Amino acid sequence: MITKQVQFICAAQANLKYRVLQSLTLTHPLQDQVIAIGCDAHGNPLLRLRLIAIRNGKGWYRYLTSVLDPQCLPPYLVADLYARRWRIEDAFHLVKRLLGLAYLWTGSLNGIKLQI
Repeated sequence: MITKQVQFICAAQANLKYRVLQSLTLTHPLQDQVIAIGCDAHGNPLLRLRLIAIRNGKGWYRYLTSVLDPQCLPPYLVADLYARRWRIEDAFHLVKRLLGLAYLWTGSLNGIKLQI
């Protein structure tokens, strides 16, 4: 996706192994860092991403994004966009359940139309 210049936001796993390249913001409720994931045979990072951790109560929510510039995508906007993504997922889940489409028999458009 990055080579095609497609930007993304996803949740970061708790066991993510990374190396911090640059700290953009380090405060009590927010950590915004540029990180490296993986390395090639020469020790160069394979992937540069932004790791954003936002404290919510006693826990942390961690997000990865390919947008490295915090001016283009501020940290709290990352959290908001990810939350909106989950609202869309919940809506699809609800519609599928209410229409009895929890299990689609096929992935083809014609097959889905027949099932509906």
